[in-house]
Amino acid sequence: MRVIPVPSALGGLYAEVARGPEALFSAGFLDACPDAIREAPVPPPAGPRLPALGLLCRSLARRVAQTLISGALPLVVGGDHAIAAGTWRGVGSALGHPPGLVWLDAHLDAHTPESTPSGNPHGMPLAALLGQGGPELAEVPGPALDPRHVCIVGARSFEASELALLRRLGVRIFGMAEIRRRGLGEVFAEALAIAAEGGREFGLSIDLDVIDPAEAPGVETPARGGLAAGELLPLLAGLGRLPACRAIELAEYHPGHDHDGRTAAIALALVGALFGKAAEV
Repeated sequence: MRVIPVPSALGGLYAEVARGPEALFSAGFLDACPDAIREAPVPPPAGPRLPALGLLCRSLARRVAQTLISGALPLVVGGDHAIAAGTWRGVGSALGHPPGLVWLDAHLDAHTPESTPSGNPHGMPLAALLGQGGPELAEVPGPALDPRHVCIVGARSFEASELALLRRLGVRIFGMAEIRRRGLGEVFAEALAIAAEGGREFGLSIDLDVIDPAEAPGVETPARGGLAAGELLPLLAGLGRLPACRAIELAEYHPGHDHDGRTAAIALALVGALFGKAAEV
């Protein structure tokens, strides 16, 4: 396993999110996945925001592809979630086809430059991965995701235009109302089945704001009513060691909002669970 830090805040609201990877390393991130090798970071380039982000995502896609081709599992650690536009194109480039993807997030991240009310690119990466939006993110080299094998778990804060786009494309969205009705275990099992249908390789993209901010306040854009870490952890147990799991991404840690270290502890527990280490938070 190779840990690829991406200390970027190009996509979001707060420059301090760029410190997220280093703050997690200082909190003991590598102890949670002791077989991992920490790689040099993929640094954000200078320049206007969207073009710089596009260059960053292209560099990240190449690094991820090289890592997979070498036989190692990429574990990408952001930074804001806009980097996903590079991570998963890189996975697809290495595989020769798009992976299935489980996207754990409070938000849909499916805006385009035309639909976004904020202008922040961290609300656009999933749309870009599906081939929608501006060329900076939507045309990163690599195959676009197949919406039949993409699902979102934990969504609860989004705009109508995002929902309409994803429904039109056929992406399965598991919102919090459905999760409460059916239970997270049943929903997560269905999400994995969608991503891995027919023996397809898959990955996990985890935005830490999927966890309720009462437990995990150290994120860039918190949204109340999220998942409980204690429910999610056992469902992740060992997934990162499955041969079909080809990459994992963790994003949106804001150390300045994490005054007591609770969010960092949850991030470490999530990674520990993914790679088979017993975790408590």
